[in-house]
Amino acid sequence: MKLVRIIASFLFVLVRIVALFYLLTAIYALINCLFEGPFFEKIENNRFAINFPFTTQHFLLGSEYTLEYVVEMVLGLALYGFFFLVLSNVFKTFKQERLFTKAGLKNLKQFYQFNLLLYPVLAILWSLFSVEDFPFFAMIVAHAIMGIFIFFMAAIFQQGVNLQNEQDLYI
Repeated sequence: MKLVRIIASFLFVLVRIVALFYLLTAIYALINCLFEGPFFEKIENNRFAINFPFTTQHFLLGSEYTLEYVVEMVLGLALYGFFFLVLSNVFKTFKQERLFTKAGLKNLKQFYQFNLLLYPVLAILWSLFSVEDFPFFAMIVAHAIMGIFIFFMAAIFQQGVNLQNEQDLYI
């Protein structure tokens, strides 16, 4: 179990950093596109680029500079920022000393609810208004597989929490 805690601790930090990167990138893209600041660059054919801060090196490239495209890009980045944030909480559950807790169960439930309920609804809405051609069906299936797997894990955790609570009453 010690190895699981070590790996979960590493993945918790790594995935939390990825989540923050996505969320900060969404905010950075939104600010640059709204205000066309010093790091924003219009390029040929109504395309745009957002540069790394204080450089002329491109960080994000946009296919077209329209409100619909920018909103789609920012919301997509934010959605995956929240996905990685919820995923990091799953790893947080496995790094705890006591595995079967209500907080851990809550983290697992949030993850499967995100993947089985929220993501499919948002992806379907996203596909209706999308400027880009994304493999929406494949993305929904991938998130559903993750969600179902964690749903089963949450059911096991629920039993573990119940057994843990019974054991605590006897001690």
